Amino acid sequence: MVLTGVRRVGVGATVGCLSLIAAACGSSTNATKAGSATSVASSATSAGAATSGGGANSSSATETVSVGVLPIADVAPLYLGIKQGFFAQQHLNVVPHSLQGGAAVASAVVGGSLQFGFGATANLVLAKSHNLPLQFIANGDQAAADAAGAWSGILVSGGSGITSISQLAGKTIAANAVQGQNELALDTILTRNGVKPSSVHVVALPFPTMPSALESGQVQAVTEVEPFVSSIEAKGGKLLSPLFQGAQPSEIVAGYFASTSEIQSHTALVQRFVAALNQSLDYAQANPAAARAIIPTYTSIPAAVAAKMTLPVWSSTVDTSTIQAQEQTMQQLGWISSIVPIDQLVWSGAKH
Repeated sequence: MVLTGVRRVGVGATVGCLSLIAAACGSSTNATKAGSATSVASSATSAGAATSGGGANSSSATETVSVGVLPIADVAPLYLGIKQGFFAQQHLNVVPHSLQGGAAVASAVVGGSLQFGFGATANLVLAKSHNLPLQFIANGDQAAADAAGAWSGILVSGGSGITSISQLAGKTIAANAVQGQNELALDTILTRNGVKPSSVHVVALPFPTMPSALESGQVQAVTEVEPFVSSIEAKGGKLLSPLFQGAQPSEIVAGYFASTSEIQSHTALVQRFVAALNQSLDYAQANPAAARAIIPTYTSIPAAVAAKMTLPVWSSTVDTSTIQAQEQTMQQLGWISSIVPIDQLVWSGAKH
């Protein structure tokens, strides 16, 4: 396995813009189940037929919208909302397009081939700092409020001898992307424990390959998410700290976004999409069994694993204070030169 990526990619080098938006953090997989998006979208159409005639938009024609997502557990609410008919009630036929990286999602949204997309908070901040016309319109998922519910972590192998964050200085640590959400949380925790982020070597690895890289000694620590946190611990790995929850409890890890032109040109459509999405987020949080059941239909996470993994936290409320806190950290780390005003990052119609 070749370890790719280097720490401290300069801001000037990253002005390639869309490459800044790395994969949103979550329970990543290598493959998407072909046709799952279409089949789920078709079920939404059926649900729409059953529910048409009700709701404030009953006289509206059904519109098809395309949403860029990743094949991870984090986006389960979108698929649940389609299945439950929440989008159909808003006269929307939602078609998810599962891509392998956040850069591809953002590129498609900016280019206009997708109306909406899902991406990490840190990467949207980076994009906005380079004037890309994107705004969060809804929450995606967030960190747990306490360690007991954490679905991400910094882990080491059982035989490493590393027992504290302070011992990570000088070590090679895997993240899913350089200057991504995982690295931001890692740097926050390192700094808090007296370790200079510049003293560690961050390499970019896909979530599914991190456990083997850790086991083989190619990296000394990983910033992982479920279901891989549990699999590493099952093989004797040790959790040094929750990751996202360890950086900032309940922080918004990722969200759904749209281009500013889409928001301005089709405001009513965006409002309907967000209304259904917020309903879907709350439904997923209140119905974990339903979320676990739908995850294997659009990812390659086995049903047995989905049944036991710790799920992300979902909420319909966008807590902008957690975004601002992440921005402040990014500025301190030199990732951005100035704070992006929150009203530029988050659409005024989002649920605050």
